Amino acid sequence: MTIQLISAGQIFLCGSILIGAMLSFFYFLSTAARLETAAKMNQTQAKKIMLVGLILRLLMVFIVLAVAAHISTNLFLASSVCFVVFYITSLGVLAYNERR
Repeated sequence: MTIQLISAGQIFLCGSILIGAMLSFFYFLSTAARLETAAKMNQTQAKKIMLVGLILRLLMVFIVLAVAAHISTNLFLASSVCFVVFYITSLGVLAYNERR
């Protein structure tokens, strides 16, 4: 993605790509840690862990919307697309490794 941006003359979007990738990485790590923790607990505790995860995801959505109101559309789209691409890829890797 970065090479395409550089060849298109959009070097200023490379930082947004990096931010989107880092956010996706940390979001994936927190999701995986919550799932692992919930798998080791009983049903009531696991529900609480998943509820915390839901609250964190909703909080992240509101933060992203607040940030989007203050930055340019190009920067927001670059970081959002990078986040989605990396997150879907990491979920695919997680699903593939769980099948083994």
